[in-house]
Amino acid sequence: MNDVLWCDVARVLELTESMHAAASESRWDDMADLQAERDPILHAGTMRQAPETMETLKSIMLLENLITDLVSAARDEAAQAWDEARRVRRAVAAYSSF
Repeated sequence: MNDVLWCDVARVLELTESMHAAASESRWDDMADLQAERDPILHAGTMRQAPETMETLKSIMLLENLITDLVSAARDEAAQAWDEARRVRRAVAAYSSF
């Protein structure tokens, strides 16, 4: 018997939507937890070859791009804050050496 394990793309979409919501609200730990839950589902089983599967995958990819943009912006913001904190520490150290 040939039992096929199908990937639950509807669940993957649901988790990706939740990841996007978490990223939009800068809830990075929640987003990482959702991704850890989603990735094994995404990689398990076979994709059904149906038009609705393709539409769902397109939605997932669109959300992934939006999430990537949010993560990149947050990363750039964190790097900028790190640089500013480093400049402040240097200024304090220089002032303290007088």
